Amino acid sequence: MTAPAYALVQPGQGTPIELGLGRPVIKVGPRDGATQIGAFESELPPGGGFRVPHWHEQFDEIFYVLEGEIEYLLDREWHSAQAGSTVFVHAGTLHAFRNPSDRTARHLVIGPAELIELITELGQTHAEHWEEIHGRHNSFYARSRNSEPR
Repeated sequence: MTAPAYALVQPGQGTPIELGLGRPVIKVGPRDGATQIGAFESELPPGGGFRVPHWHEQFDEIFYVLEGEIEYLLDREWHSAQAGSTVFVHAGTLHAFRNPSDRTARHLVIGPAELIELITELGQTHAEHWEEIHGRHNSFYARSRNSEPR
């Protein structure tokens, strides 16, 4: 079976992933035939986010804030980003994100296809195994002794 030459994902479409701390919806990923890039939109309820400081050894990430305010931990310091802001995180940089407000926030996350595989796998597994899954994708929690961030 040959992958299509393009993907057109309409508003409200995509593959939802349940993580319990936000609601990512895969917009483009390996299931669409993407081999080098992927994207997902994530809705963060008040207090939601991925607060665990972590880093990815082999890939960069881009976060684009679509709605609300999101705080990003970037190299051990929290920074506030309003709708319209772009955050670029180099491979190896310690990061996390959270919604500090009392309103829902949304961001678009762009990275390699492997990032989409990581998020999809997290959605299929209980949270107690997430650190192990991150490790399989060369991504590590700050407390991990397997590697060190930049």
